Amino acid sequence: MNPLRIIKRFLDKILGAKADELFWKFHHFFDKDWAQSYISDGSLNHLHRKLLVEKISEYSPLKNVLEVGSASGPNLYLLANKFPKTNFYGIDISASAIYQGKHFLEKHGKKNVFLRMASIFQLEDFKDKSMDIVFSDAVLLYVGPNKVVSVLKEMIRVAKKAIILCEQHTSDESFYDDKWIHNYHQVIEKNIPNAKINFTKIIGEIWQGDWVKYGYIIEVIL
Repeated sequence: MNPLRIIKRFLDKILGAKADELFWKFHHFFDKDWAQSYISDGSLNHLHRKLLVEKISEYSPLKNVLEVGSASGPNLYLLANKFPKTNFYGIDISASAIYQGKHFLEKHGKKNVFLRMASIFQLEDFKDKSMDIVFSDAVLLYVGPNKVVSVLKEMIRVAKKAIILCEQHTSDESFYDDKWIHNYHQVIEKNIPNAKINFTKIIGEIWQGDWVKYGYIIEVIL
């Protein structure tokens, strides 16, 4: 087993959901290539990113788009290639990821992508309905049930057209197994009434492992 996972499981027992936040904030101390790996060719060409970009593109024209938990900005880089006149914003708790992302984006001349270090629990700087789309990619699976509702509500507050989640979903009760697999249909219907929800299954040709069983692109249309 990955030594980082062993450390994380130990901290889970002591700190609960806070362990996930600390795990990603300081991940680069234990894996120095982690932030850079997100903007490698293999990561940029991962098929789930193509599907995610396609889903976001369906809501064009787009003026402003925000990604919560953007890491080094691979999704935003791909979106900026497709929509050079749209402003893209990304926040991430990892200073290393933001630093690597800014350097990568500058190197490739992407002047319409703006990254800054912030927690996904800190969206207060973004005004109501200031972003056409707010999205996440494998981020909310590190947010427990006691906080996922508040994060979703804040994403919806900021979004004008939709929030789009590339996350792991179960039709049963939410459960934890190194990460949270939430019942998004239940959570959204209960806490965000009148929302229209679309689920697109992530198939094996796109992503392997747990993503074949639980992976979805979830659109909450506003």
